Amino acid sequence: MPSDADDAASGGVKRKPPQAAAPESRPFDSWLNRQLHALYDDITREPLPDDLVALIDRHSQQAVDERPDGETSAEPTDTDRRDKT
Repeated sequence: MPSDADDAASGGVKRKPPQAAAPESRPFDSWLNRQLHALYDDITREPLPDDLVALIDRHSQQAVDERPDGETSAEPTDTDRRDKT
């Protein structure tokens, strides 16, 4: 929350923070985005290894068990997501 001292320091004028340019207007960002997608899109579509899914599920179950009120999340687990594909 700006104080009166902040307003006095800026001459009483409230300024908006500068906004970053849209990614499509920055050539390097567009190029980098395309290159990363070309390299990694296929990898991101691969299923997770079973041992990693088991590790995630174990950790998720521990987190649920440690909740004081026993509430559970409505979010599907990674196993649920993987089984639907």
